[in-house]
Amino acid sequence: MSHIYSDTFFDYINQSARASAKPFVSLLFPLLKPSSVIDLGSGRGVWMDEWRKGGAGDVLAVDGDYVDRAQLAVAPEQFMAADLTQPVETGRRFDLAQSLEVGEHLPTEASQVLVDSLTRASDRVLFSAAVTGQGGEFHVNEQPLSFWQELFAAKGYVAYDCVRPALKDNKDIAPWYRYNAILYVNAAGRDGLPAEILATEVPAGQKVGNAGSLVWRLRLAVVKTLPRGAVTAIAQARALVLALRARRAKTVGRAAV
Repeated sequence: MSHIYSDTFFDYINQSARASAKPFVSLLFPLLKPSSVIDLGSGRGVWMDEWRKGGAGDVLAVDGDYVDRAQLAVAPEQFMAADLTQPVETGRRFDLAQSLEVGEHLPTEASQVLVDSLTRASDRVLFSAAVTGQGGEFHVNEQPLSFWQELFAAKGYVAYDCVRPALKDNKDIAPWYRYNAILYVNAAGRDGLPAEILATEVPAGQKVGNAGSLVWRLRLAVVKTLPRGAVTAIAQARALVLALRARRAKTVGRAAV
């Protein structure tokens, strides 16, 4: 990876990840019942901590070696350092693999590598990635959702749009998760899927469309016109402000106790 993500970046990501992961797990765990979950691009492992709390006893968080082990939300043995631009090999398969808002941070030529790593890890993949104009720190590969759909289809994985309709109005969830998340499943993973998910299969030949409110779509249109350097600078400034605000609130809370 050519970009190193700081503690401030992960402090910011953790806030939205924790609030977003809880309703995701509440929705999907009863439907998928995964006992093992792997997360490629996990950050500090907040999502894996929520899957563990939801009932998945076997979790593995995977991200760059720059992640501070002292800040992990999972046990050290539940974290694996890896360069996601290269094939990730664990020597095993999981009930569910996920990669959420990670693909946009990888060079376009590494997109296939990420999808290969995910499909090698599981028959069921929960996936989201930033769409064009979404903006964020070092977003070098923003794509329409159909871009990723085609890569998964080439591996024999079908799109199920089971998450977005259920969670699109939940304001506790960061918009990039609730508007972008799609479940991809191959023939083996289809066995045992409940009717609620089977009913959301995206028909062959139909593209997964981008989603979002009017405000979200306007944001995409505006950000799309800005230089990438400016977008990264804005994202870094926003992350710093929110991270400092969160730390200040935590300090005040401790003082009150």
